[in-house]
Amino acid sequence: MFSRYHHNAPERRSSAALPISVLLLLICAIFVYLAIGVLLDEETQTVVYTPQITDTNSPRQ
Repeated sequence: MFSRYHHNAPERRSSAALPISVLLLLICAIFVYLAIGVLLDEETQTVVYTPQITDTNSPRQ
């Protein structure tokens, strides 16, 4: 409430509600992003092809 001497004075108390709510919102957004990524990821098997080993003793050129 304004008094006669403190009209339009800046607030002296700050609230931590906005930064905490933004932080929680970002954490939830990252969690949802990762959960959707896991659900959309297809179950594929990775195949690695190794080079063929030959029995010849000739050096590479």
